[in-house]
Amino acid sequence: MTLYELLNREIKRMTAGIGCHNKGNIHPLIMNEIETSIIQIVLAETDYNYLAASKMLGIGRSTLYRKIDALGIQPPSSPAPQDLSAPSL
Repeated sequence: MTLYELLNREIKRMTAGIGCHNKGNIHPLIMNEIETSIIQIVLAETDYNYLAASKMLGIGRSTLYRKIDALGIQPPSSPAPQDLSAPSL
């Protein structure tokens, strides 16, 4: 499957039925959903390395930070740190 076919399928899935729920200009809504998904995927692929993610996306790191803030993207919760000390007797 080509990248075009994959994106086309996913965009259709993401926007199915959107016309009956929103009146007016739906372009910003669709673009925000798509951009949010792409940024989240790239961040996950780069283990939330913002410099690597910005390079992969072809945007500056400060632009990535602004988009993350504007789109309300939150990094995943980090797991509780493990206690690596020696067990007490």
